[in-house]
Amino acid sequence: MTKHRAFNGDRFLDKFRDFESILRKYAGIWGSGLEVDAASLDIAGFKDFILGGQGTAKDQFMEGLYRSYDLCTERGHEGILAACAENEDAFNRAYDRCALQQAERFAVFQGDAGRTILDIPAATSRLQERLSDRFKGHKNSDRVLVRQYQEGPYTNFIVYHEKRTKAVLLFEGSRTQVKVAPTIFRPAQQDLISYNDETGQVEIEGRFDKEETCLRQSFAECCFGDANLFEKPGASLKFSLAAIGAADFALGVDEGDSATLVELHFKLIDHFAAFEVRSKNVLETLELNGMRHEISSATITRAVFRIGFRDEKRAKRVELSGTNRISFKRATHALDVFRYLGNWRILNV
Repeated sequence: MTKHRAFNGDRFLDKFRDFESILRKYAGIWGSGLEVDAASLDIAGFKDFILGGQGTAKDQFMEGLYRSYDLCTERGHEGILAACAENEDAFNRAYDRCALQQAERFAVFQGDAGRTILDIPAATSRLQERLSDRFKGHKNSDRVLVRQYQEGPYTNFIVYHEKRTKAVLLFEGSRTQVKVAPTIFRPAQQDLISYNDETGQVEIEGRFDKEETCLRQSFAECCFGDANLFEKPGASLKFSLAAIGAADFALGVDEGDSATLVELHFKLIDHFAAFEVRSKNVLETLELNGMRHEISSATITRAVFRIGFRDEKRAKRVELSGTNRISFKRATHALDVFRYLGNWRILNV
């Protein structure tokens, strides 16, 4: 085994605290070439592996760390910026991926079946042109930029467009000759469309219902030639919260993962009463208070789950409301979240 040069690994790795998933993904690149379970690594485990870990890919693994460490200087930062300037597409792709991962609140709709978007660059251009035309009609601005990237079964579109005009009054002039004048702002907003070509499900983050509808119909028209693809009966009936009221409802998960219901809003039709229950385990709380059987006939309006994944330090908070509204951080395990909701009979597939 090559003797590796020394570097301040402790301080370098400490920078990734609360972002251990980045380190795990890096270790995962080498697969069986590293004699370690990459999915279980934390900061301390990573440091231990650097000092005494083994594997046929250990040299390549360390080389990548050195390269990253060497860029952690002012000149390295300048070099990264220069490289991004030379390859703007790479920078935009990284920015777009970050934008989608930070998005949380989506409306979910179901198409008739999974479909493949033919000629994605052409579809993206059509979508940008179509949205430019529609937004000009009700926002008096046709400035729209649409970028896209693919990740697994998902084709993701990031849509930038201007907000409505906002006039802000500002003081101008000298202290002795003050006047007030309006400054017109047209800030841009960012919306997201994420389509799964295996399931036919589309997730849309829009600021207002009207804009969400515009995004949904324009996407369907430009990518599939059918503006009403996600307007058909049942397209928005993605979540059945009533499943939580079933006597056999259980939160089954994979080994090493965990899931609990931590918040539930429901209305008892017979008693015209509404309840909001929050606890570490709502199902146990309802059972202890003799109310578990009551929710079988109740109208459930909102549910919040905490799902813990074995490779993440913090549990993921997943909020559901209505028939198609979901909120959670999509940076990791998005497919697993929807898979669990399907297993629990909450997600209609």
